[in-house]
Amino acid sequence: MAPNEKINAKAVLFDYDDTIMDVSDARNYARHVIAKELSLITDLSQEHILRIIKDVETWMESIGQFDRRVWFKEVAKALGIEIGIDEVNRLVRAYWDSWRLKSRLFPDVIPTLNELRRCGLKLGIVTNTDGEPGLKRDRIRSDGVGYLFDVIVVAGDDTKHVKPHPEPFTRALQILNMRGGDEVIYIGDRISTDVPGGAKAAGMYAGIIDRYYNIIDTGVHGHGDLS
Repeated sequence: MAPNEKINAKAVLFDYDDTIMDVSDARNYARHVIAKELSLITDLSQEHILRIIKDVETWMESIGQFDRRVWFKEVAKALGIEIGIDEVNRLVRAYWDSWRLKSRLFPDVIPTLNELRRCGLKLGIVTNTDGEPGLKRDRIRSDGVGYLFDVIVVAGDDTKHVKPHPEPFTRALQILNMRGGDEVIYIGDRISTDVPGGAKAAGMYAGIIDRYYNIIDTGVHGHGDLS
């Protein structure tokens, strides 16, 4: 997009975690809870287990695998231990319960969404699954923001493919009954999943918001708040 190019947008779509929801503390807290739980059944330190959890998390997300059951089975494998399905399910519940305790809505979200709505724009969410059908949508509902959006697409639940595949984005366009992606702006937090193969492939304008002020070369405009 050229610096002075005018955009005649009709809708703005957002990613969820790290864009609308501040989940940095939630993610770290959930990791530590699992590391502590696993340390109780091994003679390994929590610090070592935590490093393994982070490595597995990075790998799983890179291949589009969001099912924490798969994650924790891989963590156990890397640690050289065996855990049964009941234990895996218990860890998954502990992980998401811990996550929910610490996740928070960024303070600029409600004012920004209200202003966009006042300007006549449709609003939506395009986000990846949490790995369990219905869980991400339940989180959005329980976080109290679902009512603000005209469309919510959970990639991997509502579509075959997860981001960065363009399918979730084109699905949102279909629900909004918008013919062209150039009527829509998408705001996410990761270039790899939110820009080239996803929103832009669907013809949308795309921007990155750097909530935690990491140093990133986005190629698009973005900063630490939505306002």
